[in-house]
Amino acid sequence: MSYEFSGDFTVATQRAEVFSVLSQVDRFAPMLPTYLSHQMQDDGSAAVKVKVGVGKVRGTGEVVLTLEECVAPERATYSGKGKVMGGVFNLKAGFELEEAGSANTRVKWQGEMAMFGKLVSLAGGLVKPIAERDINQLIQALQVQLGGAVAPPVAPAVTPSPGFFARIAAWFKHLFKSN
Repeated sequence: MSYEFSGDFTVATQRAEVFSVLSQVDRFAPMLPTYLSHQMQDDGSAAVKVKVGVGKVRGTGEVVLTLEECVAPERATYSGKGKVMGGVFNLKAGFELEEAGSANTRVKWQGEMAMFGKLVSLAGGLVKPIAERDINQLIQALQVQLGGAVAPPVAPAVTPSPGFFARIAAWFKHLFKSN
C-alpha cells in the first residue's frame, strides 16, 4: 500500500532557524509521533525507534532516517526504511521553505509512504487513517517547535441571538416569577 500526503503552514520564525530544525536529523527525529528514541549513525543517519499500533496490536518499529537533500535555507528531504511488526516500509518527507513576510516562513511539506507485509494484510484500511493522524501530529509538533503557526485572520465576533431553548427557559423563568 502506498500513500501520499502534502500541505503547508506558516510559522512566525525566520527561514534560517526553520531550516536549522528541519535539516538536522537529531532535532527532527524527536518530533515524530510515537517517538521512543534515536541513535545517530556514523553516516549521519539516525536509527529511530517508535511505538506502533493498530487496534489492540502494539509493538515497536525502527526506521533508519536519512537526510537525502539539504539545500540551505530552501529545502530538506528525508528518506526512511523501516521494519514494523512483520512488515517493512519506505518513506520520503520533504520540506520547502519560503519567506512569508519579515520574520515568517511558509513551510510546504509533502510525503509518501509505502508499506508491505503482514501489518498491511492484517490492518487493511486502518493504516491510512493512522498514518494521517500521525502526520497531523508531526505537523503540529513542527509548528510548536518552530514557534507556533501564524494564526489566520480572525473574523469579527458575532453575538448569537437566543436559541429556542433559551427563549423557553426565559419564558418559564418569567412564568414562575410572576406567580
